[in-house]
Amino acid sequence: MVNKKQRGFTLLEFALVVLVSSIVSAVVLNRFEYYREQAEITAARQVVAALRTSLQARAAELASKGREQDLQQLAADNPIKLLSWKPANYLGEYYAPAPKQIGQSGWVFDPRDKTLVYLPKNTESFTFSASKLLKFKVEFAHSNRKSLALNQVSG
Repeated sequence: MVNKKQRGFTLLEFALVVLVSSIVSAVVLNRFEYYREQAEITAARQVVAALRTSLQARAAELASKGREQDLQQLAADNPIKLLSWKPANYLGEYYAPAPKQIGQSGWVFDPRDKTLVYLPKNTESFTFSASKLLKFKVEFAHSNRKSLALNQVSG
């Protein structure tokens, strides 16, 4: 006769362990996806902030040298060229970029309309903007104080 202390798990106990493990795994995976998305948003914001800072520094340099006419050319160029480093997910220049055409996420420059486009990893869950594609454009302000700004445009 088998002693009760030597018996293994009952089928009910095993089913409960599997159920609890499944629930914990689902919660952990859901949180992991949330944090992955938040990291992607933070990285995209960091690139935009670096671009804005580089653009302001270059515009100030041109203005201090009396080369305001070069500001318009700067507004037409790829803003990634202003960075001392290219983002690891910079994919290059594409005309009318579409996520399915490119096949991966990252930054692309569209020379057709002079916009910098961010293609997120998961366009359905990316909550950075209402748009599925984030588009930024360097715009030249014709005012008393000529300046450039990297603004988000509708995607």
